[in-house]
Amino acid sequence: MDNRPARTQFILGFVLLVIANMCFSTKAVIIKLMYVHHVDTYAVIALRMLLSAPVYICVAVALAFRKSNNQLTMKELLAIGGLGIVSYYISSMLDFLGLQYVSAGVERLILFTYPTMVLILSALFFKKKITMVQVVATVLTYIGVAIAFVAEQGLGDQKNLVLGATLIFCCAFTYSFFVIGTGELAKRFGTMKFTCYAVLAATVPALVQSYVHDGMDIFHFSTDVYILSAWLAVVATVIPTFMIVKGISMVGAGNSGIIGFVGPVWTIFLANWLLQEPITGLQLFGTAIVLAGVFLISWKGRAAVA
Repeated sequence: MDNRPARTQFILGFVLLVIANMCFSTKAVIIKLMYVHHVDTYAVIALRMLLSAPVYICVAVALAFRKSNNQLTMKELLAIGGLGIVSYYISSMLDFLGLQYVSAGVERLILFTYPTMVLILSALFFKKKITMVQVVATVLTYIGVAIAFVAEQGLGDQKNLVLGATLIFCCAFTYSFFVIGTGELAKRFGTMKFTCYAVLAATVPALVQSYVHDGMDIFHFSTDVYILSAWLAVVATVIPTFMIVKGISMVGAGNSGIIGFVGPVWTIFLANWLLQEPITGLQLFGTAIVLAGVFLISWKGRAAVA
C-alpha cells in the first residue's frame, strides 16, 4: 500500500508545527520585555487579544461567505468557545502570571511537558494504552524538568520560582485539554474557522477582565510597548494559532509533542540574547533530557505515520 500521501501530510504538518512553535516561543520573551516597561499582566493579555481580534474577525467573516461553510449548532459553538477560553484565556493568564516570577527559559521548558499530560489524559478519558516506552519517556521528562529547575535556583531575576513554576505547570495542564479537544473539532469544521471562533471567544473574558481591573486603561503606554504588543498579537499569536491547529490536525495530538522540541531551545536562545538570561550546563542538560523524553513519547506514533 502506498503511504506517500500520509508521509507528505506528516512532513507538511511537521514544517507548520516547527514554524508555529518558533513563533510561539517568542511570546515569553516579548512578555518579559513588556514587563520591563511596567505593563501589568491584565494589560498584556488585553492588548494581545485586542490587536489580534480584527484579523480573526476578518477571516471568520470571509469563511462565512464560502459556499462550503457549515453552520454551527449552539452545542458546537459552545464547545469551540469553551476550548478557546480554556486555552487562549485561562491558560494564557496562568502563563502570563507565571512569567512575573520565573525566566522565559523555565517557562517554555515547563510548558513543554504538556505532551505527557495529553498522554495521561488520553489514557484516563479515552482508554488509550500507554506503552512502557511512553512511561519511561514521561519519567525522563519530569526528571529533566527537575534538573533544569534546580539549575535555575538563584539565577537571573527569579522572584518566586516555586509559585511561577506552579502557575505555568497549571497552564500546561489546561492547554493539554485544548490539544485533546482540538483534533476532532478542527477536522470537522476546518482549522481556520475553529481557530477564529476559539480565539474570539477568549477575547471576551480577557477584555472584560481588563475593564473590571482598571477600566481597560491600556492606551497610555510608550510606542515601544505597542510595537511589542503588535509582535505578540501577530507573530506570537495570529500566525502560530492557525499553523498549530492545522499541524495538529495533520499529525495528531500525540505526534505534535515531538515537533515542539524547537520551542524550549529557541526560547533559551532568545532569552539569553534579548533578556541576558544566563545559560548553565546543568540547565542545558535538563533541557536535553526533557527533549529526549518528549521525543520518546511520540516516537511510536511518528514511526507509524512515516
